[in-house]
Amino acid sequence: MRPVSYALSLLFGISCVPAAYAATPDPSDPKASAAHPYKKRTAVTPDRKVVSPEYITAYGKTAPLQMAPAVGGKLGLSIQHTPGTLNVVSHDLMMQRGYAQAEAAADSAPGVSSGGSPGSPAQLMMRGFTGNQILVLHDGQYFGPTTMVNRPQNTFNLESVQVLKGPSSVLYGQGAVGGTVDMRSRTPTFDGPHANALVSYGSFNTWNAGVGGSVPITQTLALRTDFSRTSSDGFVKGADPHSDDFTTTLLWKPTEKFTARLSMDYLTDRLSTYYGTPLVDLSQTGGRVGGLLSSSKGLGLTRASLWRYYNVRDGKAGSVNATPTLHLDWRVNSHVLFHNSSYFIYSKRRWNNAESLTYISAPGQTDAAGNAIASGSISRDRFYVYQNQHQVGDTLHGQFDFSIFGMKNRFVLGGDAYYLRFIRNRGFPAADYADSVSLVSPDATLLGAFAGEYPYMKSPTTMVQAGLFLEDVLTIRDNLRLVGGFRYDWLSLDRQNYRQNGQFNAATSFKGHYNPDNFRIGPVFDLTKNISLYGVYTTGEDPPGSNLFLANRGQFTKLSHSRQGEIGVKASLWDGRLTTTLALYDIRRTRMLVSTGPDTVATAGGQKSRGGEWQGG
Repeated sequence: MRPVSYALSLLFGISCVPAAYAATPDPSDPKASAAHPYKKRTAVTPDRKVVSPEYITAYGKTAPLQMAPAVGGKLGLSIQHTPGTLNVVSHDLMMQRGYAQAEAAADSAPGVSSGGSPGSPAQLMMRGFTGNQILVLHDGQYFGPTTMVNRPQNTFNLESVQVLKGPSSVLYGQGAVGGTVDMRSRTPTFDGPHANALVSYGSFNTWNAGVGGSVPITQTLALRTDFSRTSSDGFVKGADPHSDDFTTTLLWKPTEKFTARLSMDYLTDRLSTYYGTPLVDLSQTGGRVGGLLSSSKGLGLTRASLWRYYNVRDGKAGSVNATPTLHLDWRVNSHVLFHNSSYFIYSKRRWNNAESLTYISAPGQTDAAGNAIASGSISRDRFYVYQNQHQVGDTLHGQFDFSIFGMKNRFVLGGDAYYLRFIRNRGFPAADYADSVSLVSPDATLLGAFAGEYPYMKSPTTMVQAGLFLEDVLTIRDNLRLVGGFRYDWLSLDRQNYRQNGQFNAATSFKGHYNPDNFRIGPVFDLTKNISLYGVYTTGEDPPGSNLFLANRGQFTKLSHSRQGEIGVKASLWDGRLTTTLALYDIRRTRMLVSTGPDTVATAGGQKSRGGEWQGG
């Protein structure tokens, strides 16, 4: 459950000039060419004197299928001519519908469901896959396994939330089977100053606010800054989730051929620290709440405990994330373009809570301090996890336009690499129960310190990845395109575990080396200018059962392998008033991790997903 029902919403924006939207030409169109949104015309008098230049700006709005989302690949293809299912939830649409966080925006795409847990927020499901089988990116950058690193991202700071269905390892490397979600930040503009503000209020004291704007500092330098905050009391008072996001971007465009964009995103959050209400023996307590659950052993929920907060007063479930990035674009000429992205990721995450609640029906139990736990009390554990992540990476690719036997062709060749250091510390009280509280009136006690908690068990993980990728679109005829891609990765994983006494645990530590290679191939055929048929075959690879940050010795030696076949149609009808898409897909994932005994696992088995998706607007 999430407190997202809004009782009052106020949204306004201020701009000194009308917003300009430049239609994005499909680069695979033979007539397409790179164009600047402004056309500069110099006026000349009859006596040949040059006067001040005149700027002509064309206004319009890009048709939905003509948009070219970044999540579809580096070829710059429109949605209509990308062989796959893509959805783009724009900033304006997120504001109109009141989506406070990116999870809700992605949830609005057909076939996408959301619903994480307190310790693993903002999780998504699509095409029968969930958790780490859904890749989540920020401005195209990979942070790590979704269940470990994904955070609630405020939509006010985002230009769009882009969704690509199905395996996408050919584009982003290991980790994507069900789909990929890319959260794209807002960027500055040169068409005058803009200011935006948002405030909304809803039930459970839920606030969503943001302020930001873009301003051209000079004719070649522009700045955009956004700040937003979401907060709520939650359904149970004491949980108090909130998120603060600050994003600033400096755009430098000294010439028409070169652009530099330096960005910083700084996000802090506190997740909900409500971890549930304990099941009790109704024969002892009475007061059963009906309609929620039933138990053959007489367990249930009581009205006295339904909305009570059983966590500790100073529970921790938050993070600090800082991500500076630098994007460089250089158009050498009308046929050659180079792009480079460099980034650094710093993230610190903290969990320190009472997350397991147990009803004590009979005397005889003691807590970590040796005190007897009274019958009818709720005993609590302690869960401590502290994570620190540092990552540095770079992506470089070139885009080349040329002809093959008279046919237009666009070819992309590039590579990327990153170094990731992830340290996970954890500790637990030596006793089964840390402490206990009353069922009816739980005390807001502090975390405390317990025997067995210190020193922490430490698990440092190092990942080094390098990938080589290529993409190509061949325009065989004006109405027929063939789109392909290939990627090869070198991935080195060093997982170390240390016991609480500092001794290295060789039994669970290991080093792994993986070399996934994936491809996609598919034609796109235009029945008419606005109706296209497509088919695509795609492969992907991901960890078979545990994410790469948690994998231990003996769990797996190979990544899971996936393949997808998909066919579909995309159409824009009635002069663009109606847009509709239909897709049919078949996914099979093999080399999965399955249980072979009480404490053993093996790589075996498979998973299949078949379905259809339709949307219209």
